[in-house]
Amino acid sequence: KMSKVIQKFGIKYPFESENFENIYLDLNETVSDSIKSKIFHVLFTPKGQRLRHPDFGTDLVKYLFGQNESETIEGIKSTIREDINRFVPEVTFDDIEVYPDENSEHGKIVIITYSTMRGQVKEQTKAAIKI
Repeated sequence: KMSKVIQKFGIKYPFESENFENIYLDLNETVSDSIKSKIFHVLFTPKGQRLRHPDFGTDLVKYLFGQNESETIEGIKSTIREDINRFVPEVTFDDIEVYPDENSEHGKIVIITYSTMRGQVKEQTKAAIKI
């Protein structure tokens, strides 16, 4: 009897444990999903929160109650670009857009457009977060 080997890539974000493979946390099944999960892990981890790796993550939390002004928006873009480039180097940013969240006085919606190379093919992906 030959069993099929399935390759998994990194811990899935958001954290789940709904598998039947006796794995504590679900893992990504594709490289694309793995890269997106890595980005979300970095974005949603405040710096100083990861044991023995205090520089991991972002300082996006400091923008939570900032006004929707150009200085705040540029700070968000800069923080995302710097921290993702540092911890997910396989990503190339195409665009980062920041919009006011209409449902929250100080909230923001961030849409990140990024590319990765799969062999000779450039694969573009969008990810949206709310801060």
